[in-house]
Amino acid sequence: MNTNTLKKFAQEARTKLIEQIGAKLELVLTSDSSLLREKASQVKKLQEEINATSKEQVIEKVAYTWFNRLMALRFMDANDYQPIGILVITPKDGYTLPEILDEAKQGHIPDDLPVNQQHVYDVLDGKIPSTNAQNEAYKELLIGACNHLNMVFPFLFEKLSDYSELLLPDDLISEFSLVQDIRDGMTIEDCQVVEIIGWLYQFYISEKKDEVFASKSKVRKEDIPAATQLFTPRWIVEYMVQNTVGKLWLQNKPNSKLREHMPYFIESPSVEGVDYLKIDSVEEITLLDQACGSGHILVYGFELLAKIYEEEGYNTSEIPQLIIEKNLFGFEIDERASQLAGFALLMKARGYHKRAFRKELKPNILCFEDVVFTEEELMKVLVLTYLDKSSELKYDIKLLENATNFGSLITPHTSTKLLEKGLAEIENQLLKADVFQQNLLDKLQLALEQLHLLCKKHHCIVDNPPYMAAGKMNKILSDFVKTNYSASRADLMACFMEVGLKMILPKGFLGMINQHSWMFLSSYEKLRGKLIRETFFDTLLHLGPRTFPEIGGDIVQNSSFTFWNKELKGKGSYLRLVDFEKSELKRMKTLEAIKNRDCGWFYTASQKDFNKISGSPIGYWLSNRMMKIFSESQTIKDIAEPRAGMQTGDNEKFLRVWNEVDFYKLGVGLSKEEANKSDYKWFPYNKGGAFKKWYGNREYVINWFNDGEDLREDKLYKLSIGKCLPGNSKPHNSQYYFRESITWSFVSGGTFGVRYSPKGSVFDITGSSVFPDTKQVIYLCAFLNSILSFEMLKVLAPTIKTSSGDIKRLPIILNDENKMESVTQLSNIIIELVKLEDNSREFNWDFMQNELIRIKGQVLEETFDLYKQYWKNKFFQLHKNEEELNRQFIDIYGLHEELTPDVPLEDITILKEETDIVNNQLVFDAKEVFAQFMSYAVGCMFGRYSLDKEGLILANRGEALENYLSKVAKLENEVAFLPDNDNIIPLLDDEWFEDDIVNRFNEFLKATFGKANFEKNLAFVEECLGKDVRKYFVNDFYTDHIKRYKKRPIYWMFSSPKGSFNVLIYMHRYTQDTLNQILNGYLKEYREKLNTHIEHLDHIIVSGTSAEQTKASKEKDKLKLVINELLEYERDVLYPLATERVPIDLDDGVLVNYNKFGTAIKKVAGLNDKKAKDKVKGFDWIDTELIR
Repeated sequence: MNTNTLKKFAQEARTKLIEQIGAKLELVLTSDSSLLREKASQVKKLQEEINATSKEQVIEKVAYTWFNRLMALRFMDANDYQPIGILVITPKDGYTLPEILDEAKQGHIPDDLPVNQQHVYDVLDGKIPSTNAQNEAYKELLIGACNHLNMVFPFLFEKLSDYSELLLPDDLISEFSLVQDIRDGMTIEDCQVVEIIGWLYQFYISEKKDEVFASKSKVRKEDIPAATQLFTPRWIVEYMVQNTVGKLWLQNKPNSKLREHMPYFIESPSVEGVDYLKIDSVEEITLLDQACGSGHILVYGFELLAKIYEEEGYNTSEIPQLIIEKNLFGFEIDERASQLAGFALLMKARGYHKRAFRKELKPNILCFEDVVFTEEELMKVLVLTYLDKSSELKYDIKLLENATNFGSLITPHTSTKLLEKGLAEIENQLLKADVFQQNLLDKLQLALEQLHLLCKKHHCIVDNPPYMAAGKMNKILSDFVKTNYSASRADLMACFMEVGLKMILPKGFLGMINQHSWMFLSSYEKLRGKLIRETFFDTLLHLGPRTFPEIGGDIVQNSSFTFWNKELKGKGSYLRLVDFEKSELKRMKTLEAIKNRDCGWFYTASQKDFNKISGSPIGYWLSNRMMKIFSESQTIKDIAEPRAGMQTGDNEKFLRVWNEVDFYKLGVGLSKEEANKSDYKWFPYNKGGAFKKWYGNREYVINWFNDGEDLREDKLYKLSIGKCLPGNSKPHNSQYYFRESITWSFVSGGTFGVRYSPKGSVFDITGSSVFPDTKQVIYLCAFLNSILSFEMLKVLAPTIKTSSGDIKRLPIILNDENKMESVTQLSNIIIELVKLEDNSREFNWDFMQNELIRIKGQVLEETFDLYKQYWKNKFFQLHKNEEELNRQFIDIYGLHEELTPDVPLEDITILKEETDIVNNQLVFDAKEVFAQFMSYAVGCMFGRYSLDKEGLILANRGEALENYLSKVAKLENEVAFLPDNDNIIPLLDDEWFEDDIVNRFNEFLKATFGKANFEKNLAFVEECLGKDVRKYFVNDFYTDHIKRYKKRPIYWMFSSPKGSFNVLIYMHRYTQDTLNQILNGYLKEYREKLNTHIEHLDHIIVSGTSAEQTKASKEKDKLKLVINELLEYERDVLYPLATERVPIDLDDGVLVNYNKFGTAIKKVAGLNDKKAKDKVKGFDWIDTELIR
C-alpha cells in the first residue's frame, strides 16, 4: 500500500467534494424547480442546519458523509462483500460503467433494492426526458444501494431522505467524476487490507489537522478529532494487543498455542506464578479502545480473539458475532471515525465468515453525543423517572453537555445500579409519555446509556490516545482537566493513561502508544509516581522519533507500553529503540530483541529504582553506577539554581538584533548597577538560538533603559486591560540580570550545549541560565558541555527542549580541587578559542576584520590556503580538548566502562557556516568564505568597517564621511580605502557609474592585496564564487546579505519592479535626502545614459552591417522596456517617497523601517511581504501611517 498515493487521493477528493457540494448547496438554496418543491421538507431541514451551524460546517459534514459512503462501497466492491450481490460503484471486468447501472440498462435491478424500478427504466429508455439519463438513473440506484445498506450498517448508511441526498454531486459516472476518483484512488490491491479505511480517513482530514495546528488559538471541541487523529503502525498495534489480551489469555491458559501467532509477545518472568485476573471463557474478555478512531486497534483485536475462539473450538460461523458483541468496545468523539470503526469491524467479520452479514451485528462503538437540558427540563425528567434525589447523576448529566469535548475522560460518579434502574424506568415511562415527555426521556436515555458504558470496567484497554498539550486545549476542556486530572493535566495523552487505570479491572492490562515525554518531564512527575506505586511496568518499547512513517524529525517521540493494573515487585522488560531511525527498522529490532535479549537494546529494570532519581524519570537503561551517581550526588540546584528568564510580552517592541540600533546606545559588559546609572538604552540579551557550545549566539539586545522602565510599564498596562496574566506582569528573576552566567537554548533539537556568558546580559525564557559562584562557573560550563551531562539529560529531558528544571536535577561532583582546576584551565582555553571564532564574524559586535585580511599572504590563493590551515588547526585543537575534557569527567564520575570520550566532528560547533564534515574530514566551502569577504568589502565601501582601523567605524544614525575620517584619525588622501561619499552604490548589469559596486570592489581588492596581483586575485575570487563578480553582486549578494543578517539587513537595496535598476544604501547612514539623491543622482542619470546609448544604437541600425543592425535593434527594444520601467518607478514610486522625505528611527528596528518604503525597496519574504507588512501595521507603538 502506497500511503503517499493514498494521501494525495484523499486530500484531492476532499477538495473536490467540498467544491462540488458547495456549488450544489448554492443551487439548492437559490433555485425554485419542481423537483426541489417536491423535496421541500429536506430543503427546510437543510436551511435549519445552516442556521444552527454554518454553510461551511454543513458542506464539510456532507462531504465527509459521501466520502465515507463511497469509500465503503468501493471496499465492499473490491472484496465482493456487497450484500445485494452486485457491484455498486465498480464496473465488471471489461466494462466501464458501474455494474449496478449496467445491469439496470439490461433490465435487471435487484428486487430488494429500494428504488422505483419503473422510473429508472423510463429514464434509461428516454420515456422520461433527461439531460443525462445514465447519470440520473445511476444517482437513483446509488441512493437506493445506500438505503438498502442501512439495514446492515445503520451507523454509516443512514436512510437518504435527509438533505445529504440533495447535495450529492451531479457528475457520478464520467471519467472526471468523484466515483471514478474513488475507483482509481482505492485499487483492488489496496482494498485487501481493512486498514485502508483508517489511512484514508487520516489523510482526508490531514489538511484540516494542519490548519488547526498552524493556528495559534486553542483547539475548539469540534476540531479536536482533526487535531489528534493519528494512525498507529500495524506492528505497534500487534505488540500492544498481544501483550494485553494475549498475555491475559496465557496467564489463564499457560499451555495455549496462541504464542505461535504473537511475534511481538514479550515473556514476563515477573508476572508468572502470581495472582492474575481469572477468566472462565474467552467470551468474558473485553477489550476497550478509549479513542478508537477508525478502529484499527479493534480490528487487530478481532484477529487475535478469533485465534483464541478457534483454539477453544467455537464454530466459525458464530465467532464474528461473539467477538463484536461481547469482546470489543470503542469510544470516540468523532462521528465520522466511529462510523468507519464500526464498518471496519463488520468488514473484518465478513472477511472471516462470508455469511456474517446475515446476522444483525452491532459493534459496541460509543460515539459521544452532547446532551443539553435546561435546569427545568432536567428536574422534570428526573422527577418523572424517580431519579431526582441523586446529586451525582445531576453532576454527571451536566458533564455530558460537553461529551464531545471530554469524551472518555468523563468518569461517572453515579452508580451502575442507579443507571440501570433509571434506564428501566425510562422504558416504562415511554409507554405512557406525551410528546414533550418523550423528547425529554429520549435525551435522558441517551445520557444514561453513555454514562452506563463509561461505568463499565474492562479486562484490557489499548489506545493511541489524543496528543494535545495543555496550551492548545480550549478553556472548558482545560478547566475540566485541571480539576479532574491534576497529575496528568499537561497533555490529553497523559489524562488517558490516568483514566485508563480507572476503567480497567484490577489485574487487567493497559496498553498505549503515546509521546515519551510522560517518562521524563517534570510536569508528569506526579503521574509517574502514581504509576510506579500502583501498577507494574510489564513491557515498554522506547520508540523515540520517527515511529510514525509520515512524521519526520525529532518533535514527536514515542513510547509504547503495557502496564499490569497490580502492584508487583520484579523487573519489567524495556526495549530501547530510540537510535533506530525508521519505523520499519524499529519493528525489525523489536523482533530481534524478543528473540535475543542479549542484543544490546533489551533491558530489564525494577521500576522502584526510578525513584532514586530526582523526579522519578523512567531511566530503565541506567547502570547501577549511574543510578548511584544520581541517588548520592548533590545536584546543580545545590550549588547554583538555574533560572528561566524573561518573557517580554512583545518581542517586536522590546528586542532588536544588535546591528539594527545605534551602536552608541548599546551598553556591553556592565553590571546591573552600572547599567541602571548609564544612558544606554540597549543591552545584550541571551535568547537561546542555534546549537552552539562554549560561547556565542550574542545576537539580540533588549530595551532596558532605566532598569527596564518601558517594559515594566507595558506589562502593568497590559495587566490592567486583561492582556497579561499576573504571573507575567513583571520581569522574572531580575535580580540575576547582568550577572556572569552559563546560558543555553531552551529548544535544542536533540542536542545540548551551553555557553559562557560574561557579565552584562539580560536573559530570556528561551535562553535560560544558571548562575554559579564565580569559582565554579567555568567548571560547571565544562560539565554541561561534556558527554556526561548529555547522557544524563537523556533520562531527565530526552526531548527537543531543555528547561532550567531539567538542568537543576543533574548530579554534580565537586570533591577534587585538583581535578576541578585541571578542567577549568582547559575550559578557559576552549572558551577563548571559540570566542576567537565567534568574533571573526561580522554578525558580532566584537568583530575586528575579515579573516582573509587578518591572515593575508602575498596573493589571495595563498591567503586562502593559510586561512584553511589556521582554522583547521583550531578546529581539531578544539576537538582534541573536548575529548580530553570528556576523559577527565569520565574519570571524575567513574564511568569508564560505560562512556567513551569520543566527540563526533559534527558536534564541534565552530566554522558551521563555511565547513562541512565529509568522510570524517573538514572541508571548507570556498564560496561561503569569499561571500564573507565580499560582505566585508561592502562594509568598507559604506564605512561600517575600515582598512585603517579594526572594528566598527560608522554604526550610528546619520554618520557621514567626516565622521569616518575622524574615527580613523586620517585625512581623506591618507586612508587606504575611502568609503562611498553619498551612501549610494549602484548594482547594475554593466559599468554605468564610476562608483559602481564592481569598480569599488576592484579598488578594494587592490587596496588589500596590491595592484601587482590584481588580475590574478580577481580571477581567484571569481573561481571561488563560481561566477564573475558582477553576476555575484547583481544576482546573489543581497540574498546572501539577507540570510547572513537573518532578515534584518543593514544594507538596503532600492530596486525597480523588474530589477533593472538597483542601488544599495547603508541604513545607519540614511538621511531624509537619500531618496532624492537616488532619484536625481542615479535613476534619472541612468535613464539619460540609456537614452544616449539608444541614440548610438540608432546609428548602428542605419549604418551597421546586417548582423550589427539586428543585434542593435533587439538591444534597443530591450532598453525601451527598461526605460519605461524606470519611468514608472520614478513617477509612481520613488518620486512620491522622495518628496515626503521619509524619516527612520533605528530604535524601531529594521522590520518597521524597511516597511516605510513600500515597493521602492526590494521585496524580501518575511520582511516586507504582505504577511510581514500586515504584522507591522498592527504594532500599537509606531506611526502606522508611515507603513506602505
